Amino acid sequence: MNAAARRRVLEYVRPLAVGLDGMTNYGDVERMISAAEAVANGAADVDHDLLFLLAVFSGQEKWVSRMGHRSRTELFLASLGVRRETVRALFRGLGRFESTPVGPEEEAVHDALRLETLGAYGVARGLADAYRERLDILEIADALEAAAKAPLRTENGRRLAAPRRERMLEFARALRAEHAEFSRAAKDRGLR
Repeated sequence: MNAAARRRVLEYVRPLAVGLDGMTNYGDVERMISAAEAVANGAADVDHDLLFLLAVFSGQEKWVSRMGHRSRTELFLASLGVRRETVRALFRGLGRFESTPVGPEEEAVHDALRLETLGAYGVARGLADAYRERLDILEIADALEAAAKAPLRTENGRRLAAPRRERMLEFARALRAEHAEFSRAAKDRGLR
């Protein structure tokens, strides 16, 4: 796909990515493309059109799978000259990011999605999720630790994740320590 076709795909996805889930914004799509490209950097046999499409449509799996939306998307991509095999690979891959990504493109997007949940960015997103789910402080610390320990599939993904994981784990440790500090004080005064 040339630059003009990629811009058209982004324009197609923009209304889907703006608030569809109440949290995503269009900038997240652009971040996902950049993250997937960084993870795939240097990987052999990467189909860059498929990588781009998987990154752009990640997060839109439910919308794309609804009646009519898949065929509409297939027709749109075909009108841009996207190969039929690439479109089929896109739809096969969308449901596999979390569990069983196949091939370097899916693995790169899997790890890019994981990177979005790590580090300071991951903490901020995790806190927003926790607020919406009404989690308490210790549940938030548990969720952050779980996110930090989630496995990545590529060497580039693991390399990019390492400092982000450490920041996130340190935040969770500090959160637990600060919570415990005043919880013990309240208990010592007989307030709990």
